[in-house]
Amino acid sequence: VCTSRFWFNYRHIANALSVYRSVKRLGIPDSQIILMLADDMACNPRNPRPGKVYNNKNEAIDVYGNDVEVDYRGYEVTVENFIRVLTGRLPPDTPRSKRLNTDDRSNVLVYMTGHGGEDFLK
Repeated sequence: VCTSRFWFNYRHIANALSVYRSVKRLGIPDSQIILMLADDMACNPRNPRPGKVYNNKNEAIDVYGNDVEVDYRGYEVTVENFIRVLTGRLPPDTPRSKRLNTDDRSNVLVYMTGHGGEDFLK
């Protein structure tokens, strides 16, 4: 989960995408990953490398890549939606791809980067 918006928070998007890539490399399929990004740095007009996001100044790895599946984006990234995903209390018409689909034997890794405070994500 990346809760930050705006260009000056680029690092938070890069952090979330780096963890996403690492989890996928470990063999976890997108069907078992919920990726929430509050902004789209790859397409930001200030991005000198359009369509790409890097996690270091050497630009060795484009962590955005061609196969990123963002489940919640922009203003869908809210405290309410985050809690709904974790608790499974989603509207009945929520697509399977936006559900956590866990049970009492599941292990869940939550990685959150960005700004926030009591009762808000920013």
